[in-house]
Amino acid sequence: MSEPSLIAKPRMEYAHPPRQGGRGLGVLVVIAFLFVVVVGGVYGGIYYYRQNLEKSLDGLTSELSQLEKDLDVNLIQEMARVDRGLRTARALLTAHIHSSKLFSLLEEHTLADVYYTTFSYAYGGGVSLGGRASDFLALHRQLGEFRSFPAITRVALENIALVKDEKSSGIDFTINITLDENVFRFR
Repeated sequence: MSEPSLIAKPRMEYAHPPRQGGRGLGVLVVIAFLFVVVVGGVYGGIYYYRQNLEKSLDGLTSELSQLEKDLDVNLIQEMARVDRGLRTARALLTAHIHSSKLFSLLEEHTLADVYYTTFSYAYGGGVSLGGRASDFLALHRQLGEFRSFPAITRVALENIALVKDEKSSGIDFTINITLDENVFRFR
């Protein structure tokens, strides 16, 4: 409460009550008005952006439909045929590279007293070698040579036969070799 004043006030001051809360209400109205203007501007911007996106989407859709009409079905079929041929050629080349490396591996690890008469290889599988060694010791050394090579995981000797014909004599054999799957990657 305010202190009483001993000085007389003119009559007009008593007629108007003091203004204490009016100023705060005016600031709230201005803030509310600014908020409405900002929300209206954001809504208008979003609406304008959406309209532009719809026009752009319509243009791209019509362009896509035109490109679909312009596609040549025969050209697409020809490209698919060429692609299949290239995939087949790659597979054949990969198998050829593997088998070429296999022949190099066999050449490096075959002893002079041993030669092969039959050869069978399945891509991704094992190798079956039929051959002739001059004697049992040469056959034993050949098996040891294959077993000592780390890229060969398994060596199995089968069908051993002592052979003597008019040209030569020796030991006929069949060796089944299982190769490590990484044998050709690092050679």
